[in-house]
Amino acid sequence: MKYLSEVTRIVTNFREPNIEIIDEDEALSNEDSVSKLYAGLKNGSIATDQKAAEVIYGKPVIDTKYTTLKNRLKRRLLNTLFFLNIKSPSFSEYASALYQSNKNIFLVKTLVSLGGRNTAMKLAQSALDHAQKFNLTSNSIELLFILRSYSSFLGNEKNYNDYCDQLKIAIKTYEAETIAQEYNDRVEIKFARSSAEQPEMREIIEQYCDELGLLRSKYGSKNLNYNYFRLQTLSYQISRNYLLAIKTCEEAEDYLLKNPHLFHKLQFGEFFLQKLSCFLNLRTYEEGKQTVDKLKELYPETNPNWFIYMEFYFYLAMHTFHFDEANSVYEKVIANPKFSLQPEHKKEHWKLCDLYLQFALSVDSQSASGQRSPLDLKKFLRNVPLYTKDKRGYNVAILILHIILLLDNNEFGEIIGRMDALRTYRTRYLRAGSNKQSALFFRMLQIMETNNFSYEMTKQKSARYFEKMKSTAAEFSEIQDGLQVLPFDWLWNKILEMLKQKEEQKIIQKVMK
Repeated sequence: MKYLSEVTRIVTNFREPNIEIIDEDEALSNEDSVSKLYAGLKNGSIATDQKAAEVIYGKPVIDTKYTTLKNRLKRRLLNTLFFLNIKSPSFSEYASALYQSNKNIFLVKTLVSLGGRNTAMKLAQSALDHAQKFNLTSNSIELLFILRSYSSFLGNEKNYNDYCDQLKIAIKTYEAETIAQEYNDRVEIKFARSSAEQPEMREIIEQYCDELGLLRSKYGSKNLNYNYFRLQTLSYQISRNYLLAIKTCEEAEDYLLKNPHLFHKLQFGEFFLQKLSCFLNLRTYEEGKQTVDKLKELYPETNPNWFIYMEFYFYLAMHTFHFDEANSVYEKVIANPKFSLQPEHKKEHWKLCDLYLQFALSVDSQSASGQRSPLDLKKFLRNVPLYTKDKRGYNVAILILHIILLLDNNEFGEIIGRMDALRTYRTRYLRAGSNKQSALFFRMLQIMETNNFSYEMTKQKSARYFEKMKSTAAEFSEIQDGLQVLPFDWLWNKILEMLKQKEEQKIIQKVMK
């Protein structure tokens, strides 16, 4: 009862006579100015200060009366933040715990400052247990400081020593978490402008992983483990060791499953996406399809991440020659009601995917998707998407497909002009130390051009480059950046088939005379 009496005294002496919060039903039904402003902001009818002043006061003039109104609404909204419904199913257990823990710290500090020390310490102990359960290290540190100080005030040396020991461990754990977050942030900064592998980062990321691996053995922390798994997966992908990257993703999944209260499904999905990326690079369809099925459970069609995994799924189908399935994925994507809300470059990207899909379906004898007719070259040139920002991937993919279509249409002279453009892109935008498959594929195209499109000469002189390309693992970003919508080895075989057919029909000899 003494705790209730203590809180009652504080509330009686210090409570606000009129607690201003947003009551949803009342705010949307009333006609006062604050309610009108809130309703307009909520339904989107008010987007500017001028529009708000016009709706509420009848004229778009910003004066002190309107400024006061905005401050009143802001005060109510901020007060309402203490009464949010951060609970499942809309939020994960961890998100709910974080919200409650932050409220606990506010309550403890408020009670201490207003003379409710006994209640504060009672609440602080339960709040500490709660924060430690959910690995909320920074909150645990604040609560341990308060509890240790109170033990000193009471002269309780046993409790003081206990809290002191816990505090030292929490501070070291927090330092480790801070290092892990810093390393993750530094890597994200490097990859923010481009998803290219940046091989110069390989050694740095490996050092980060080694250091975090040692810290993991000392401190059990959700944030430390999470950032370690993210960096270790990336490290293996940059090294093109996709099997070890998959293994690391599975270790992460196991850790998450053992600690479900510390994570939300988006973080589960992150590692499934990385696995799918690895299976794509390895061209292992069955394992990739199983991962897709997992992602379907995590990301419904209304979730923005649905488009991300569907893009990976499309590439998996294309690179394992399941073209009918790729067609099905494409049709689902463009039929999604939220597709129109996707960024413009993403919509253009799917246009490029469709062009490659049309080509694949037109030349694949096993396809059952309506046996699409060959791509119309003139229509392709009219509708081809233009990528001015991401020159590294999409523009190259467009040039490659253009060359293939020109070859199919016997436009050999035009191919030479396109090859010049391809050489320019290769020199300017593709890294010399990476994009090895792309470099080899471009070399084979050059061999085709310099040997006057002769099937035998092209096949013979490109053979060693072709074998090397098949034995060289693709970069994990080379596919995702749009460089390889279709595998280069498959495309090259189709090109050789075209050359052979045209040579047998004596088309090349006639044109090249």
